[in-house]
Amino acid sequence: MTGRKTIKLIVTILAAALLLSSFAGCKGAGGAQKGAGYGEKAMKQVEKYLANPSSFPFSFKYEGKKVTGFGDGFEKLSQKTAKAKDGTDFTAKFLHTGSGAVFEVRAKAYDLYDAFEWTVCITNESDRKTGTFSEIKAADIVFKGGSPVLKGINGDLGYMYAPYEYDLKTVPITKESTSGRPTHGVFPYFNLDCGSGGYFIAVGWPGCWTATFDGTSGSSTHFTAGQYEFSAYLEPGETVRTPLVAFLRHEGRDETANMNLWRRWFIECNMKKDTSGSVIEPALGWGTVVEGYTTHALTRTVNSFLRHGIELDYFWLDAGWYVNASGSSCSWPETGMWVVDTSKFPDKYKDVSDLVHSYGGKTLLWFESEVVRCDPKKFLKANPDFKEEWFLETAAIGSWLEGQLLDLGDSGLRDWLFNKITTVMDEGGIDMYRQDFNVDPAQAWGWCDDYDRKGITENKYVMGYLELWDRLLERYPDMTIDSCASGGGRNDIETMRRAVPLHISDYWDGQSGRYDERQAVLLSLSQWLPYFKLQIGNSDEVSSYNLRSCMAPWINLNVPTMSKSTPWDVVQKSVGEWKRLSNLFYKDFYPLTPYSSSSESWRAYEYYDEEADEGAVMVFRPDNADDEALVIKPHADKNYNYNVKDCDGLIDCVISGRDLAEKGLRVTLGEPGTSALIFITKK
Repeated sequence: MTGRKTIKLIVTILAAALLLSSFAGCKGAGGAQKGAGYGEKAMKQVEKYLANPSSFPFSFKYEGKKVTGFGDGFEKLSQKTAKAKDGTDFTAKFLHTGSGAVFEVRAKAYDLYDAFEWTVCITNESDRKTGTFSEIKAADIVFKGGSPVLKGINGDLGYMYAPYEYDLKTVPITKESTSGRPTHGVFPYFNLDCGSGGYFIAVGWPGCWTATFDGTSGSSTHFTAGQYEFSAYLEPGETVRTPLVAFLRHEGRDETANMNLWRRWFIECNMKKDTSGSVIEPALGWGTVVEGYTTHALTRTVNSFLRHGIELDYFWLDAGWYVNASGSSCSWPETGMWVVDTSKFPDKYKDVSDLVHSYGGKTLLWFESEVVRCDPKKFLKANPDFKEEWFLETAAIGSWLEGQLLDLGDSGLRDWLFNKITTVMDEGGIDMYRQDFNVDPAQAWGWCDDYDRKGITENKYVMGYLELWDRLLERYPDMTIDSCASGGGRNDIETMRRAVPLHISDYWDGQSGRYDERQAVLLSLSQWLPYFKLQIGNSDEVSSYNLRSCMAPWINLNVPTMSKSTPWDVVQKSVGEWKRLSNLFYKDFYPLTPYSSSSESWRAYEYYDEEADEGAVMVFRPDNADDEALVIKPHADKNYNYNVKDCDGLIDCVISGRDLAEKGLRVTLGEPGTSALIFITKK
């Protein structure tokens, strides 16, 4: 038996009359709202908007006068449709006669979901500068339906990933990001319940954004969203764009069923696919800042895992692999040269990658590509092909992270950076690009704007950032990028269509202790973003409890590989558990307890595969939880019997799905700081 304390586990069928709290889902959560009929609804909605352009839910001000839709003052130039892999793309162009600018709507309706989206690009196609465009709202829309309620979760920082719920009848709610890193503190993904259904809404903008929900009328909700600040004229030939706004309609107010609808749509229609059409697979990893390491030390680490029968899917090489502007070894946070320190890594990681590739694994390498954090004069001398004007502005002034923010809005800079990145990746045989971003860029963007061009620098920067990533993915089509920004700071839906958010917080993931937070984020974030990483702290006890607390779709096994005291039997057992659990990570998710990060609160959740009729339940009794038992109601099909078996060899029985779902399981853990992983399979 494994775990840091002796576990006593009892599972009891409870009588339905017992007044014990529990959480349950419903059969086929999310699945009933998928099919061609739902796609037809989405298609008709987009067609309706474009057939009556004046009603298109988009607004802006031109020279201080509000304009809604593309009616008066617009001339429709063209409209085209094209079949996409999972839907239909629409492109419609409208000439704004007062400015000479062309507004291009890029919309999409999905085939199997009642989901649609759009972005609007504005290009000055005249030979003179336009007047001032301001308060551009990518969405300016009214949703009908009474008793509106807004639900979602927070972002990284503050009440990290904790859920919220607002009664919109009482007060309008505005969520916004002003730092330039869009998911620090806030999270631009929303569930709006209204009437007999509602909408999931995502705002895709890796910069500063704002979204307002006003349901004070009681019978409808007015939703607006856009770039936080934009007030600028456009030069001839100049283009700006709005954030992406995406909508997924849902029926009813069963939150668990609707969240699984969102998960399915997110996985199928948003996560980046490789050339085989597959999303990134769950992964066992190991990773560290490589300062202080050598090629020999890294290969020893890989071989240590291999000696113990563990083949890592990804070997993660973080900061500290490069030289400074003088060509010498340096320490993070110094960055900027993107040249491998061959005094420590003469192979430029090729030997490390070859070793990992030999058994089918892959390597990941960290970059902070947007900031030069070294002496600018020395940097320019060391890089004669770098233009000084590519330094946009100094960011994080006065802090330990102060550096020169690069101008991603400049195509020349992007070309230079692309070549730097791909050279390192190709020479080292690197499989996955990890991009970190450790400064808030908004202040620097603002300093670069003229008084009558507010938001223009940010807009071009955001477009350049996305274009650079698209080029990298075109170069490496089977790669998924890892998005990091001091943890989970830049995980909007535009970014998530190109990347996964492995390192979701600097504050506890990767740090010692705080396993309550890891368990809590598995309850909350799993419902919104199905793929992320957790890891055991380097100096923490290697126990079943700690490792189970990190069993996300990507788990980093940062155990002491060279210590004779490392309990490799515990690691091996946990790897086996995780591998079995990994078959369910892309299936439906059921929270079985309320969200809490308290050390006094039990936590439990379930993954369930509707097609195979099997699932897995994870239960935690934290260190300060006094109660010895928890009653849960796992999701199961009432028409079948199930084998119920835990991973510690204490239970092995057959229970009907009806009893599981209606009467429940009483799980008893005799000691605080213990856990149970229970698999439920159809008999």
